[in-house]
Amino acid sequence: MPRLSLQMRVVVACSVAAAMWAVGLLAWRFSGAPAPLVFFGYLGTVLAPGIAYYLGLPAHRRLTGRRVLTVGLAVGMFAAALARALFQQSVVQVEGLLFELLAGVFGAAVLHFLIAKLLGPLLFGRVYCGWACWTGMVLDLLPYRISKGRLSGAWRWLPYAHLAASVALVVTLTLGFGYVPGPAGALAWFLGGSALYYALGIGLALWLKDNRAFCKYACPAGLLARPAARYSLVKVAGNPEKCNGHAECIAVCPMDIRIIDYTRLHLRVLSSDCILCQNCINVCPDGALSLSLGVEAHGIELLRLR
Repeated sequence: MPRLSLQMRVVVACSVAAAMWAVGLLAWRFSGAPAPLVFFGYLGTVLAPGIAYYLGLPAHRRLTGRRVLTVGLAVGMFAAALARALFQQSVVQVEGLLFELLAGVFGAAVLHFLIAKLLGPLLFGRVYCGWACWTGMVLDLLPYRISKGRLSGAWRWLPYAHLAASVALVVTLTLGFGYVPGPAGALAWFLGGSALYYALGIGLALWLKDNRAFCKYACPAGLLARPAARYSLVKVAGNPEKCNGHAECIAVCPMDIRIIDYTRLHLRVLSSDCILCQNCINVCPDGALSLSLGVEAHGIELLRLR
C-alpha cells in the first residue's frame, strides 16, 4: 500500500470516525442506552488520528507502526470491556455472550460479538483480531513473529473443543443452577477469562514458538468470526504480473496463509484466518499486494503446514 497524501489520510480518518459515530448512534437507538454512543464515539475520535499516522508511514515502518496502533486500540477496548463488567454486569467474552443469549438480554456482549465477530467480518473480515484484540496485542509483542507453519491433525479441532466447553459450562450454570452473573460475578468472569486467555496464549506461544498459536489452536471467539470472514468485502489481493515469488509475504504472515498461491490462482486471499494485519502488503518488495473490495461465492483455505 503506497504512502498516502495528507489530504487522503484526513479523508480516510474522518470517514472511519464518522462510521464509528454512526454505529454508536444506531446502537443507542436500538438499545436505548447511551453507553454504545459514548464508546463508539470515543473509539472513532481516538482511532482517526492513529489511522492518519499509520497511513502516513512508509511501508518499511508500518510493521512497527501497526504495533503502536494496536496497543492503543487494544488497551482502549480492554478498558471499555472492564467498565462494562463493573457498571453493566456484561462480560465481553464468549461466556458473557452465552449468558446474555440465554437470558434474552441484548447487552454489551451481544453487541460486541455482532459487530466484531458475527456480522462485522462480512465487511472488514477479522480486522478486530488483527488490530483491536487485547489478547492478540500482547501476543504480538512476543519474540516468535515468524511461524514455522500450522500444526495439523487434532490441533485444528481444539478451538471447537474450547467453544464446546464454554457452551457446556454456561448452559449448566444457567439452566441447571439458575446462575446469573451479578456485579462481582461479571468482574470475576471477565478478569478470570482474560487471565486464562493470556496464560494459554503466552504458554502456547512459548511452547510452539509462534506468537499467534492461541489464535490458531485455542480461541473460540476467532472461530465464531470465521464463517462471515470467508465472505468479507475487504480482502488482500495480489497482482500476479507484479509478483516475483519472493515469499516474504508468507514469512511474515502470523496466520500461516499461503498468499503467493492465492495470487498465482488469480484469487484474493480467501482464507477465513486472515486478520488483515497487512504485514504481507508492507513487506512485499514488488508492490504486488493491496487491499481490495469484492465478493466471492466460495472460499478456499491455503495454509502453510509444518
